[in-house]
Amino acid sequence: MAVEFLDTSLRELTTIRVGGGADRIIRVTTEPELVELVSECSHLASPTLIVGGGSNVVCSDQYFPGTVIVVATTGIEWGESTVRVSAGENWDSFVQQAVERGYGAFTPLSGIPGSVGATPIQNIGAYGMEIADVIHRVTVLDRETLYQMELEPADCDFGYRTSVFKRTPQRYVVLGVTFTLLPTTVIDVVYPQLAEIMGVAVGDTVDAQAVRESVLALRGAKSMVLDSADADSNSTGSFFINPTVPHNMAPEGCPSYALKAHDPRVSTHVKLSAAWLIEQAGITKGFRLGESDVRVSANHSLAIANTDSGTAAQVLELAGHMRQRVFDAWGIELEVEPVLLNCSVSELVR
Repeated sequence: MAVEFLDTSLRELTTIRVGGGADRIIRVTTEPELVELVSECSHLASPTLIVGGGSNVVCSDQYFPGTVIVVATTGIEWGESTVRVSAGENWDSFVQQAVERGYGAFTPLSGIPGSVGATPIQNIGAYGMEIADVIHRVTVLDRETLYQMELEPADCDFGYRTSVFKRTPQRYVVLGVTFTLLPTTVIDVVYPQLAEIMGVAVGDTVDAQAVRESVLALRGAKSMVLDSADADSNSTGSFFINPTVPHNMAPEGCPSYALKAHDPRVSTHVKLSAAWLIEQAGITKGFRLGESDVRVSANHSLAIANTDSGTAAQVLELAGHMRQRVFDAWGIELEVEPVLLNCSVSELVR
């Protein structure tokens, strides 16, 4: 196989810059190579980690006794109504190309770090849109049967920042994603913060390129766009998802958001701002435990940033502290958004 063996560690492959070494780290650039390598590891019963852009993962500090596969596959096939994108393509680069070709629906998801293959795993979302809204199908390798499959949206079991891929992380390897193309150079602005920065009303129709530029500016101000000169961008983005709770559990004054109309809990539950809960629990932007190199981002209270040579243990310690403070204040349990590889956040003290 034409693959590249990397002399590095997981720290260098993740945006939060933590993680230990491994027996072997291999970068693959074509889908046949990826399928063959995963199959080889399966036949050898070798422990295997699959890494893409490394933007939504926290890896253990411990040495990994197996194979790390870095997915760097490329290829974009534009059709009349769909586009098929290889898992290793950079997500924001694809969004830029889509907007330039007149497919402006992707613009609310501009600037999200990582690869295309990660987008259905997390069901990424921002500024009123989720990736599930535009997915046509997902091409996967089933690690149990070693057969390739095409999964329809219903098979992916998408939910708020989750999917069948996240719930069963050892089952599938995403090979490519096919998106539905909706030709448009304008979109409706549905997110209040985005409408405010653009000087328009919620629901107004705006040029898609202008929306993209505003989204990038918003994300950049929160250190949510990768920037080598900004230590706070060494993160996984939002570390916790906005919790959904019954109406009577919502703290007074907490910003809230209605659930999607198809959610069976839409009349009884509400989605709360995790950032507000964290800040009101006494965890301010820039907060750190002792002399740790890991802190809450100075620009976004939902992000945990590795400002120097912090460790996964320090990341998890801070995350556990934040969860506990919120739970102690309101009895609300925050759910971790990034994938935790061979590590975990401490259980809540109840």
